[in-house]
Amino acid sequence: MKKDKAFLEIEGQSLAERSLKVLKTLFPEVLISSNRPELFTQYELPVIGDEVIGRGPLEGLYQGLKAAKHDVVFFVACDMPFLEIELIRFLARWSLDYDVVVPKLQSGLHPLHAFYHRRCLSAIKNNLEADRLKIIDFYPVCSAKYVDEKEMGRFSDLTKAFCNVNTPEEWSHINKTITPI
Repeated sequence: MKKDKAFLEIEGQSLAERSLKVLKTLFPEVLISSNRPELFTQYELPVIGDEVIGRGPLEGLYQGLKAAKHDVVFFVACDMPFLEIELIRFLARWSLDYDVVVPKLQSGLHPLHAFYHRRCLSAIKNNLEADRLKIIDFYPVCSAKYVDEKEMGRFSDLTKAFCNVNTPEEWSHINKTITPI
């Protein structure tokens, strides 16, 4: 994108602001994980930086889980403009029984729209130390609930709920389909 996706705007509101609005409605604690924490100071929320730069989202997941006050944490990417409160609540129903609760669509898993329990910390640390940086690579050593499309069937537009911005073309398409939250 050649620009920090968190600060792309829809209707005068950054993607970060849109996400924070939803997350503050749902959770008593909201943290921001970033490899560039200085960019997020205006939100007056704890910003958790990466301890080791260059290890991607798995490093952010690890640092965020370590910093959180709660045992179960919902992680979401900053580039998902259409978060649905009821869908997140639906996924939360399994969050105490499993180490990972992750949506599984036909397009694949959505590890950056998922719940993680602190019990994952050692598995994540092991993968970081072994330079296995793909988030889903630690799932086999944890108890994971893969919530498939059939289970999420009552939600009308899963494609929209799980869309994220990776290219200027996707961003252009998203801007043509926006609806206020």
